[in-house]
Amino acid sequence: MIQGVLSISLLIPAIGYAGDINTISTDRTADGSIQVHFKLSSPLSGSPDNFQIDNPARVAIDLPDTTNKTGERTRKINLGPVKSLMMAEAGGKTRVVFNLDQATPYAINPQGNELTVTFKPASVSDTTASGLAVSNTAGNNPATAMDRGQSIDFRRAADGAGRLLIQTSGPNAPMKMRSEGSNIIIDLPNTRVESGRFGVKDFATPVEDIDVRPMGNGSRITLKTRNAGEHMAYQTDNRLVVEVKPVPQSQGAQNVGEKKYTGERLTLKFQDIQIRPLLQLIADFTGNNIVVSDNVKGSISLRLENVPWDQALALILETKGLSMRKNGNVMYVAPTADIVARDKAELEARQQSQQLAPLTTDIIQINYAKADDIYKLLESASKTSKSSGKNGESTDTAQRFISDRGSVTVDARSNSLIITDTASALDRIRDLIQKLDKPVKQVLIETRIVIATDNFARQLGVRWGVQAGFNRGNSTIGLGSTSPSLSAGGTLPYDLNNGNGGPGTAVTQGTSTTTPGNWMVNAPISGTPAGSLGLAILGSNVLLDLELSALQSEGTGEIVSSPKVITTNGHTALISQGTEIPYIATQTAGGVQEGSFVYRSDAANHTE
Repeated sequence: MIQGVLSISLLIPAIGYAGDINTISTDRTADGSIQVHFKLSSPLSGSPDNFQIDNPARVAIDLPDTTNKTGERTRKINLGPVKSLMMAEAGGKTRVVFNLDQATPYAINPQGNELTVTFKPASVSDTTASGLAVSNTAGNNPATAMDRGQSIDFRRAADGAGRLLIQTSGPNAPMKMRSEGSNIIIDLPNTRVESGRFGVKDFATPVEDIDVRPMGNGSRITLKTRNAGEHMAYQTDNRLVVEVKPVPQSQGAQNVGEKKYTGERLTLKFQDIQIRPLLQLIADFTGNNIVVSDNVKGSISLRLENVPWDQALALILETKGLSMRKNGNVMYVAPTADIVARDKAELEARQQSQQLAPLTTDIIQINYAKADDIYKLLESASKTSKSSGKNGESTDTAQRFISDRGSVTVDARSNSLIITDTASALDRIRDLIQKLDKPVKQVLIETRIVIATDNFARQLGVRWGVQAGFNRGNSTIGLGSTSPSLSAGGTLPYDLNNGNGGPGTAVTQGTSTTTPGNWMVNAPISGTPAGSLGLAILGSNVLLDLELSALQSEGTGEIVSSPKVITTNGHTALISQGTEIPYIATQTAGGVQEGSFVYRSDAANHTE
């Protein structure tokens, strides 16, 4: 027991041996630079890893084997572009993160027990930095001598984007990119590219022309575009890539399977940074957890301008031959070969587990569909899945409902399925049947077949006449038709035809002196009226005669049949009403004429 205690006490110094951050101080130099000094208990074993992001503007420095003894986790600075700093301990190191107003060049200088981080505002930064991040890590100073570009190339990406590839002599060639109208201008202060103008319209990308001209010790590249969407630039090792995408298509016209990136946009500038802290940085930015395989190694230098974070991650993984699997908010990153081997091992283990799983028999009652139809569907899905594998090999997919060891039997009498399979396969089959075995909407169609005549008519007639006459001395005034008549009897007031103004002829009631021109309005019905109404008003000098008549003629009908049919929604139904009429059909066979009865239908058909 005593030996155990002693052994533990001896381990304590080994575990606790590390450099400590004791104090932090800041000052401003004569040229306006901001310096942050870290006083350490012991010198650092090497130059710390560091990286910078532009949006949000931050600089992160990892101090290995170091603990924070200042008692502060955050400190406000508010000097120049430096707003504050944060410190966090994890994995045996302390990460110091500077929050900046904007992306600012910086330099790291470890000397003995002191580490100095210098930030140069844009007004005092030299032209070498060109407004970009500078990380003075050991052996990776920013390019100050002119980089002579080896070559440029232009390619068309699968999504129709144009990619300009610039080969540089180092991974840290500074670059500035901006847009002017439909042109994209790229300034390479220290990279000389062969001058010239290149037409790339035949590539069918948004880029139509590339114009390269010298600019001081470097070059200016102008991309003339048409219908260009977003553009970005990134650098991997010694290759600078400028990508110009077309205007996004409408949602309905997007290519099937085309990758869409929807993450929050960021700007990253890395100079020979290790892959593992880079992945951790992206995980911190997105709020996701990340697990990185021990086989993920190496470093990368790249520059990403205003790109979605998921696209930035995809570019990093593709460049370094890595793949990712995501489960919830946890990302697992490993070499692609390891991911493929892991997926293959999981598939083989699942298949082996199915081969060893016990079989269970279950009877599933089909309520609405036909059991035989469900059986055919299960068999068809399983056969399709088996033949979908490479070289005809059996595959284990979600569409495969019946396993190799399973079987299905149909009981037509009870409309049931008797299924023998593993528990997981039975669960899949039950879930499928539950979705398919549902009542289908039905439609009732009713038709009436009738025999009817089409002689239907309705008439209304009127005749209206007026006769009036007045004698004033030697003048006779009359109103009416030229040939008066009286259907209701009485005495005509005056004979307007003889012109003498004398009294008219007496007419016995029930008789008439009608003549064709007697009525002022003569619109009677045709045919024999079914009824009429006559009205006469007799005055001393006025006769008003009105006759109304009406006639209605209707046909007859007979309902022969009222057939009904029920069909499922979406299916055609046929209603037929009629008789089979036999007749003799003759044919000659071997010189002998034979007759046979043939029935021909005179049915009236109605399809719904």
